[in-house]
Amino acid sequence: MSEHIVGVEPKEYNGRKYRSTLEANTAKTLDEMGIPWEYETKKITLQDGFYCQYQKDKVREINYIPDFIIGPVMLETKGFETPDWKIKKKLLYKYLKENEPEAIFYMVKNNRQLLEALDNHWTYLGFCIEVTPQPKGKKNMTPQKERYESVNQAMQELNLKGKPLTPILRSLTGKKEFIYGYNWKLVKIKL
Repeated sequence: MSEHIVGVEPKEYNGRKYRSTLEANTAKTLDEMGIPWEYETKKITLQDGFYCQYQKDKVREINYIPDFIIGPVMLETKGFETPDWKIKKKLLYKYLKENEPEAIFYMVKNNRQLLEALDNHWTYLGFCIEVTPQPKGKKNMTPQKERYESVNQAMQELNLKGKPLTPILRSLTGKKEFIYGYNWKLVKIKL
């Protein structure tokens, strides 16, 4: 859960208020791609509260609430790291190592990082990448579609190594049709 940061205004998207524009944009991107997600639904206690003998009162527990839960992925959206977050992040990493070693956690600062993080987990999320070559000349021919577990895998098999990944990832949201001679789509699969 994001603490209030001076200069960061809440943003509304689709009838819900988010703590920042980055969070609202993340929700919008996930919706555009048809990826199911939850917002601030999981609470993790990083340190239990306790009574302090020196202050004669209770020290509150330290909790962390991931911004987004996307299947097995916990996602934190941070434009910049506050001093409080830097400490909380260390406690979170320790907690995950000791209590949820199989957890998948990403911190993203922009849409590109979000898409790169998700590209490692399409299959777990119930999706695959469908790639169709751009038609050439013959109108009656239907181009052969291929499916891949990730954009990175597709790029490797299509000999597109060295080409920038970002345009392809953006095309998955439906904003561009053909990138590097192929149409890239995110397709729901049965698990």
